Order: sequence, then structure tokens, then C-alpha cells
Amino acid sequence: MPNSEYTRMDAKKDKEHETDFAKITAALLKSKTGEFDLESILYLKLRGLGICDLGCIGECINLERLDLSGNNITSLIPLASLKLLLVLNLSANRITNLVLNTCTVCTP
Repeated sequence: MPNSEYTRMDAKKDKEHETDFAKITAALLKSKTGEFDLESILYLKLRGLGICDLGCIGECINLERLDLSGNNITSLIPLASLKLLLVLNLSANRITNLVLNTCTVCTP
């Protein structure tokens, strides 16, 4: 029986760990990249962390490549400030629309 108890405890820890990253914070970004300045981050891979809130991702204004696959993201609004973004992976999320903000700006 100890094995089944151990398995249940592991599953509970995994579930708790998943919710640790429900929101992107400056501390999370700094720990994942080793950068102290969010503006210095050019590439970011945050796959399968249970993220549902993009939080301060918009402060990474020089971000060029972003992988957020396998999370629980529903809103893309915080990505609107990432003007240098070239590659974006949002597969396996809960996105229902591609609206980045409420106003539309078209440039010729």
C-alpha cells in the first residue's frame, strides 16, 4: 500500500507545482532566463507550466521568440506590446479569439 499512497502524494505535488506558475511574474521570467532585466530577454520558452495569466510578459519589449505551448492561456492582450515578436507558439492553449486589444490600428 505505501506505493499507492506515494503515487497519490506525487500527483498532488505535481498539481500544486502546476498552479505555481498560473501567472507570469518577473520572478518567473528571471528564473527561467537568468536575465535580471526583462527588456534583455529575446527568447522565452514557458511550455506546459499551467500558465493562464500572461501577467508581466508585455514588459519583455525586445522579445523575438516566445513559446507558450501547452498552457491554459485564454487572453492575448498582454502580447500587444511585443512589437519585435517574430515567432509565437500558442498551441495547446484555450484561446478562443485572436484579439490583442480593443482598438485596431492599420498601417499602409
